[in-house]
Amino acid sequence: MPEALAPRQKGTTVSHDSTPAPLDAERVVTRRSVAAAAAWTVPVVAVAVATPSAAASIIDVGAFQLVGDCGTLGILGPGFTLTAGSAALPVNTTVTVIGSGVANIGVFSVTGGAASVAVLSGTSRQITLTAALPAGATIAFRTTLSISAAFTLNAVATLPAGYIGTGSKASGNVSSTLVLCSDN
Repeated sequence: MPEALAPRQKGTTVSHDSTPAPLDAERVVTRRSVAAAAAWTVPVVAVAVATPSAAASIIDVGAFQLVGDCGTLGILGPGFTLTAGSAALPVNTTVTVIGSGVANIGVFSVTGGAASVAVLSGTSRQITLTAALPAGATIAFRTTLSISAAFTLNAVATLPAGYIGTGSKASGNVSSTLVLCSDN
């Protein structure tokens, strides 16, 4: 409780001594520095608390598989199948196909799911899922190339940011000679 001040007598002067009292002289940390430190502590604590949740936001879609397929001469063109793992493959998953041995790798069709096909050049295509591929489902990407021609197709699947596919097979190929076709 503060002590009551005695009434000021007429004719007295008031002075102020700025010399710190013994308690203030021993104070190493000022009130201002404590307030400044507290102001900086809040953002640092907020960042430290937010970091684990950002790291935990990676989604594992499981072991998806991208496999080359020679198709069947005269019936089904060569290409690739993409099979989702234990979780759905998200929208914007891409499959990039690069071909060699021919000037143009043909027109790609999509069956079993929803995807767009972008022509990057005569020998490359980028296929992008426009809808999620459900867990365990398969989507096929096939070209109009004939396996009676000599060519090689290599494909790589890429998941969007924030997703991983533990144990996945993210690449495949098809290789055709004039006589034989091999895939994986």
